[in-house]
Amino acid sequence: MRKQRSLAAARPRFGFLARLQSFRLNLGSYIAEAIGILLLAAALLTLLGLLGLTEGTILTPWIGLLRRWLGWGAVLVVLTLASAGWRLLIGRRTAYGFAWGRVVAEEMAAFSALGLLSLFLGQSLETAEAGDAGGLVGWGLVESLRLLFGSFLPDWLAVFIVGFLLVAVFLLAGLSSLRQTAWLRSSLASPGKTVVPVTPPVLSISPVGEKAEEPSSRQRSTRIPAEFRKDFRVEKKAARPSKPIRRSADLPPLDLLAEEQSSRPDERHINQMAGLLEKTLAEFGIPARVVGFQVGPTVTQFHLEPGYIEKAGDEDSENRQKVRVAQISALQRDLALALSAQRLRIQAPVPGRSYVGVEVPNSRTSLVRLCPILESQPFQKLGSPLGMALGRDVSGAPIAADLSKMPHLLVAGTTGSGKSVLISAIAICLVMNNSPEDLRLVMIDPKMVELVRFNGLPHLLGKVETELERINAVLRWVVAEMQRRYKLLEAARARDIESYNQKAARKADDEHLPRIVVLIDELADLMMSTAEHTEATLVRLAQMARATGIHLVVATQRPSTDVVTGLIKANFPARISFAVASSIDSRVILDTTGAESLLGRGDMLYLAPEAAAPLRSQGVMITDQEIEAVIDYWQQAWELEEPEAAPWDGLMQKEAWISDKDELIERAIEEIRRTGKSSASHLQRALRIGYPRAARLVDELEEMGVLGPVQSGGREREVLMNLDDFSESEEGEE
Repeated sequence: MRKQRSLAAARPRFGFLARLQSFRLNLGSYIAEAIGILLLAAALLTLLGLLGLTEGTILTPWIGLLRRWLGWGAVLVVLTLASAGWRLLIGRRTAYGFAWGRVVAEEMAAFSALGLLSLFLGQSLETAEAGDAGGLVGWGLVESLRLLFGSFLPDWLAVFIVGFLLVAVFLLAGLSSLRQTAWLRSSLASPGKTVVPVTPPVLSISPVGEKAEEPSSRQRSTRIPAEFRKDFRVEKKAARPSKPIRRSADLPPLDLLAEEQSSRPDERHINQMAGLLEKTLAEFGIPARVVGFQVGPTVTQFHLEPGYIEKAGDEDSENRQKVRVAQISALQRDLALALSAQRLRIQAPVPGRSYVGVEVPNSRTSLVRLCPILESQPFQKLGSPLGMALGRDVSGAPIAADLSKMPHLLVAGTTGSGKSVLISAIAICLVMNNSPEDLRLVMIDPKMVELVRFNGLPHLLGKVETELERINAVLRWVVAEMQRRYKLLEAARARDIESYNQKAARKADDEHLPRIVVLIDELADLMMSTAEHTEATLVRLAQMARATGIHLVVATQRPSTDVVTGLIKANFPARISFAVASSIDSRVILDTTGAESLLGRGDMLYLAPEAAAPLRSQGVMITDQEIEAVIDYWQQAWELEEPEAAPWDGLMQKEAWISDKDELIERAIEEIRRTGKSSASHLQRALRIGYPRAARLVDELEEMGVLGPVQSGGREREVLMNLDDFSESEEGEE
């Protein structure tokens, strides 16, 4: 207790000294900067005075003094003042003091230069008094040489002696600077010598007995015993196909997309990780052997084959027991500690394989580009207009999927994990292989920043919608369009959109139906505002829209049960999960854990509809330059005379038209369209309402322009508007 009190009593005193020391150092820096500014100003005024551009009470005698004694060498004073002022202003002050040998050498060089000026430009006292040549100082140096060596010293020899003296002092200045620099370096390198730091000293107080830890200059590599050492070799990947892929002349060339730069994996690092893996498991009493590996863009998957544990038993019985997979999975954190891995994922076992997969992050990650995957065989084998390039798996193989077979995709992940990049890559992949005649996109972006750059793309219906009111109208229009297409399929006796388009191609009057892909970048915002309407609309589209060629790609950053409900998840069998916050979120989106161990920045788990377990892969990276290049190509190749209006604008106008009318106005319009009768008594009987309300409905229809005025003779009102389009859109909503 006494020791603690003494230390506590000493702290205020040391704190005051530290503040005083800091104030002194700061004040010194301010004074040095002020002196530097004054020296620069003096150099400027001296230069102007030497050029005859300014005069003054103090400046004129100062200039006269410099001209008389230094002559043309007065310029050296200007350079000296400017150099000293600049050094003080920028803080280039050395802590080991002045280099006095260099200072003396520079002064001798200056005097020698004045002597040379006097020898070349004039040796008389009158010339020196007039301020020319080297001034009185230069004339005095030359006369001193003559008096010293006598009259036998010719002018050329004097010039040689003074020039040699000038070169010698310059070399002396350089050697002085080199010696000082070498002394400083040796002092810094020698541990036994004390070197004053360049930065101002700071007073620091530490408790008695506490010793500062010195950081190691380099990290020591773990020594692996000989029995755990590996000698794996990385096989060279197959080169890209030399033959260019045949593409339609109407589609954008693949040159618009960036190429992929592949890097060779580090074999030494892979062998070291494999040996550490076996060594760590052996230390925990689990015999296992690394039998192979796969190198991907982000992680390396090591193939771990469990061994046998010796078991004590009878002589006749087996004394070996196979290592359980759960024993290896339980050591996930211990293995991450031993391998110094940020996050480590264990896939136990790998589906369809007889080993356990341990996925360790690579020391260097590589970007996955869209162009090589579009040229790969897995993507070409799809042969589907809705083929999507998703990324590369842990072995570096391309991953491609068909959206028409999914038929909808659900994406989840935290902020910055790569959802929006994947949505953009899917959109670019679709427009690279489809013209606006065959594919239309509907983009919904409540975040207002990610998908807005697609505005102007000819494939886009309307524009990227960001307002919640318009987004609800978009979803209602998609449902109405689905109902309209089902009627067309029923009339044409077609099973799906492909068979309908084949039949429509043989008839000139039939409508060609393009595929529609709805991209929603953030589902949580819609569920927070209008949860019931959004859920009912998405579920209905997911259940019925496949045959009509309408597909959904929905992303959310909050995969909780109130956003991704059971009905939504049941109708989205294809799912992708990026990095999530917890294992609970991983179970919500994938029905299994593992997404919480992802690394982010495109690292994802892809669960195909027919797959038993998710597949880890690195998502495709798409840049703004690639998106702009593809949009510019389609804008030039698909020129529109006038920008197309959003098809849901008419639906919004109709809703605004009847928003302040009676809630039975739509049923009244449908009844008039179906029967052609527009009297109040007919609406009273058909809608089962009172006569006053039926009469009010007729008056509102007259104000809307649907019905004409009252006719004489008890005749019914004339229907002034074609109600077919109105009723069809309403049936679609229902």
